[in-house]
Amino acid sequence: MATLSGVDSMELIFRGRHLTLRDEFREYASKRLSRLSRHLPLAEHAIVDVRREAKGSDGRYVVQVTLNANGTYLRAEERAAQLEAAVDAASDVLVRQVGRFKQKKVSRSQRRLGKETQVAAAEAEEDRELPPDAEIIAGHVVKRKRFSVKPMTEAEAIEQMELLSHSFFLFRDEDRQELALLYRRRDGDYGLILPESS
Repeated sequence: MATLSGVDSMELIFRGRHLTLRDEFREYASKRLSRLSRHLPLAEHAIVDVRREAKGSDGRYVVQVTLNANGTYLRAEERAAQLEAAVDAASDVLVRQVGRFKQKKVSRSQRRLGKETQVAAAEAEEDRELPPDAEIIAGHVVKRKRFSVKPMTEAEAIEQMELLSHSFFLFRDEDRQELALLYRRRDGDYGLILPESS
């Protein structure tokens, strides 16, 4: 792991998995990613993870860039035969995400849901049960991830989940002061799983 500071005040952290990253690549990636801090001055740091795919996929490079903007994370993962092309593609994706992020921040107050609607939706979701013939398949944990859980509203959690392009998101509910799991339903709406108070 190596760090490169001074890129328009955004710190870049490079991590290569089973490969050594050349200084030329670091400089190229720094120049390409520096435009992100111009679009999003809140960007504190970005982690650039680089690895090579298995032989079955012609040994393409995978570049994943995770950007931390004051506790909000934006992520892009792109693949290409050349490292520089993968960085270019990831940078382009992040620029579009930054645009969406800024647009959503402006209209956040318009998107807040009323508390009555939130409670009714949560109660309706709680009433649903698994069908009696549902089959539960056991598996095993293949990856563990740790992250800080900051208090946020449901609207902010939805925004963060969409920015990360995830189908679920764990957060600390600002109103209830407890953990909550937000997920995308098949119909395009969202569901919220809350712990039962004892």
